[in-house]
Amino acid sequence: MSAGTITLIDYEAGNLASLEGALERLRLPYVRAASPDQAAESGPIVLPGVGHFEAAQRSLQERGWWGLLPALVAEGRPLLGICLGLQLLAEGSEEAPRTPGLGLVPGLVRRLGPGVKVPNMGWSRVRRASDHPALPDAEGAWLYFVHSYALEPSADTVYLADHGRPFAAVEARGKVMGFQPHPEKSGPDGLRLLQAALTWMGATAIAPEEPCL
Repeated sequence: MSAGTITLIDYEAGNLASLEGALERLRLPYVRAASPDQAAESGPIVLPGVGHFEAAQRSLQERGWWGLLPALVAEGRPLLGICLGLQLLAEGSEEAPRTPGLGLVPGLVRRLGPGVKVPNMGWSRVRRASDHPALPDAEGAWLYFVHSYALEPSADTVYLADHGRPFAAVEARGKVMGFQPHPEKSGPDGLRLLQAALTWMGATAIAPEEPCL
C-alpha cells in the first residue's frame, strides 16, 4: 500500500458503502480496517460513525482502536472524524455523560435545540468561522446532516451551521479534523471538502489510466 492510502475504520457503526463510493469517485485509495493490524502503515485515518456515542466508543475499545488513536495522533498521524466520528473526537457528549470522548478536540457535544425538530435530517447552509489551510471557502454551501447532537463551537471551529443554535459543522486542531455533515452525501460541495481535507492529510489520488492508442 502506498504512503497516501487512507485507513477507513470499520467498527460496525454505520454503513460505509456511500463513503467508499465517494473515495472511489475521488480516486483516493483506501483500506477497510476492522482492527489496527489491518490499517495502512501511514496516511490518513478516517473515523466514520452513526448511532449512539457510548455504543460506538465501546465498539472501538473492543477492536483495539480507542486507546491507539490518541497515540497515533501524537505521532503525527492525520485523523478525520465524520458525523458521530467528529463527536467521538470531543471530550464527551450529553448523550452518554459517563462516557469520555477521545479528547482530541476541545469541548462537549450537546443536544440540538431548543425549539427545533430533532434529529436534524436534511440540508443546512454552512458559514466560515475561521480560516484553515486545508479547506476552501465553503461560504453558503449546503451540506447534508443527520444528527441529534453537535459539538459546541470553539476557537477550533472552521465552519458553523445552525439548528436551534449555532454548532460546529467542521472542527480542526492540528492534524485532527471532524465533519458533522456527511460530505460523501453532500453533492459536489461535500466531495470538494472531503477531497481537500484528505489531500491535505496526505492522501494521494490514483492517476487515471492512459487510454490505449
